[in-house]
Amino acid sequence: MGFSELQPVAQRTLSDEAADRLKAAIRNGSLLPGTRLIERDLAERLGMSRIPIREAIQRLVEEGLVRKLPHRGAVVYIPTREEIEEISSLRVVLERFVAERVIERWSPDHERTLRQIVEEMRRAAGQRNLQQVYELDYRYHLTLWQIADHSLLLEVISSLRTRINRFLYEANSALTSSQLEMHIHGHDDLIDVLNSGDVALAQSTFMQHVLGAKERILTYCNLPEGDGHNG
Repeated sequence: MGFSELQPVAQRTLSDEAADRLKAAIRNGSLLPGTRLIERDLAERLGMSRIPIREAIQRLVEEGLVRKLPHRGAVVYIPTREEIEEISSLRVVLERFVAERVIERWSPDHERTLRQIVEEMRRAAGQRNLQQVYELDYRYHLTLWQIADHSLLLEVISSLRTRINRFLYEANSALTSSQLEMHIHGHDDLIDVLNSGDVALAQSTFMQHVLGAKERILTYCNLPEGDGHNG
């Protein structure tokens, strides 16, 4: 390839920034499931024109975080119970792959980082700061995905998690203090199996962690059964 064939690197666009900020708002619950995304209002809030907002919404539609509905326009995605099952089954496959790759790259520094996050989760739970527990939970899993060192895996698995984040928060908020402690202790268990170096055991433990999250969502969240749920 000659230098004449190289193209300038594209700069980050306003639609990129808008998409990232909308995704962050969906992830942290600022934009609740079922919320209408009105271009004019979002443009005012984000301080940009409607064109990048429109492009950002379309990108979120393509990623499955937003749906466009007749007579309502774009709304933040609400999954059905069946979709939770489907998302969870795919997460099981991906998290088993995460477990394998993390063990291949595991180090004492990784253990220290994750143990510290778990301790912070315990402190937050003791204060019943559920928002902080939720944020630390996400940081814990993001750390694992980053250790796995696979950019496409990180992109896909974080997108799936973003679809259900609000419902994980709602489900975990319904737990009693003892149930919440058991949930947090499960994160220590993941670290223990990673320390063991046993890939099969780690994959099984990661799978059970995902399935536990699915059961909490289906138990504590009032989700529709079939299609048309966002209408």
